[in-house]
Formats: sequence, C-alpha cells, structure tokens
Amino acid sequence: MLDKIPFVEPDFGLLDAFPSDLYCLQSSPNSEVGRLLNRAVVEGYLEHFGMFPDRIGGHYTLEGMRYLIKGYFRFGSSGAPYIRRNEQGRFVVNAIQSEASPIQLSIGNAREGNFQYVNAIASPLSGIEEQLRNHLNVSA
Repeated sequence: MLDKIPFVEPDFGLLDAFPSDLYCLQSSPNSEVGRLLNRAVVEGYLEHFGMFPDRIGGHYTLEGMRYLIKGYFRFGSSGAPYIRRNEQGRFVVNAIQSEASPIQLSIGNAREGNFQYVNAIASPLSGIEEQLRNHLNVSA
C-alpha cells in the first residue's frame, strides 16, 4: 500500500524570487478524495512567531521565515503542499500551508465548512530540513 502513495521530492531552497509556477495542492470542497490545485503567488517574506495551545496544557511555538502567499485557500487547508517544477522539470514540494489569514469570502453565505481565504502563510521546508532529512533517511 505504501508504494501506491504519491511522492513529491522535497526542495529545501528558500525561494529568492517570486516564482510564477508555484501551486498549492488542497483537498477540494465537499470531497474526501478530490483535489484542488491552484496558483499561489509569493507576495513577500515575513519572520513569523506564533503560539498555539495544545491539548495537554502546554503550547506549540512556531517561529521562523515564512512566505506570505496570495491565492485561493479553504478553511482546513493547513498542511497542504506548495509544489513547483524544478530545473529538471520534476515536481518538488517547497513549502507547507501553515495558516490562512482572516476570512475574506463565503460562497452562498453558507459558512459551514466553506470559509474562503485570499492570503495565507506558508512554511518553507528549509526550516525543517534536518528533521525531514532524518525522517526520510536521506543525506544533504
């Protein structure tokens, strides 16, 4: 079964320009199996710091370089990969959706499970390169 799971090679480089070929792969609205691929535009970079409570009374501290993204995002899109083609023409994942910005739109005023966003924060894989390489058991 594991061999059937798609694999996209990680790209640990921090994007030093605003690429036009960056896409976010999310689950599609009202579908457990569908996918939504949309263009994402890096609008800038930010040094991010955030604290979120966990379930056992502590908290997670998230900090580091992030991309400020403009695109189309749904509530619950956190963890969605940002993919692009590398110099060899293969798709690579460069960042992961961190969080969406404040609610901007709703469709048909049906807010349940249908929140829409136009900005997001993405975490480049460069911030977790060592941990990810250890998990994938690959060297630099």
